[in-house]
Amino acid sequence: MLFTSCASNKSSTIVGGKYNEANNTTEYFVLPYGSVSLPGKWEKGNYVSVSKQQFFKNQDSISVAIAFGRYDSFEFNRDGKLKGYDFLKTFFEWESAYFQDSFGLQSRMIETDRVKNYIIYNVSGKNDDSFNTIFLIGEKNGNVSNFSVNYTDKWSENEKILFLKNLYK
Repeated sequence: MLFTSCASNKSSTIVGGKYNEANNTTEYFVLPYGSVSLPGKWEKGNYVSVSKQQFFKNQDSISVAIAFGRYDSFEFNRDGKLKGYDFLKTFFEWESAYFQDSFGLQSRMIETDRVKNYIIYNVSGKNDDSFNTIFLIGEKNGNVSNFSVNYTDKWSENEKILFLKNLYK
C-alpha cells in the first residue's frame, strides 16, 4: 500500500491492491476515487503520473491501463461545471483532439450510456494497428474512472468492450 498526498487538489489518496488467489482477481484501488477487480492474475507495470494511469499485464501479454481521479482535476473542467454525461462528452472531444493533434490518431465513439454515465471509444492509427486502444471513461459522483485495453489480437473488439464494462460496473 502506498500513501500519497496530492497537493494540487489538497486531498490524500491511498493506493494499493494485490492478487486475491481465493477469488482469482487482482485488486487495485486509489481511495477515495475508485477501485477495480481485474479477473485473473495481473502484474503491475508502468505508472504514468501525468495521466495517473497504472498499467497491468496478464499472462497472455494483454495490457490494460486504469486511472482514477476527480472530474474537476481536468484542465477543461477546473471549475467543476461539467458533470455526468456533459463531462464525459467533453472529455471524449478533448481526448480525441489530443490524440489527433499529437499523434495523428483517429477516435471513434463505440457506445454511450447516459444512465450509467460512461462512453466507450476507440483510438487508432489510420492504416495500421501500431496504436489501437479501446477506452471506457465513466463518471460517478464526481469520481472519474478511465479504463483501456491496449492493442491485442487475442481479444476481439467485443471482448474488449465487455471486459471494460465489467470493470466499470
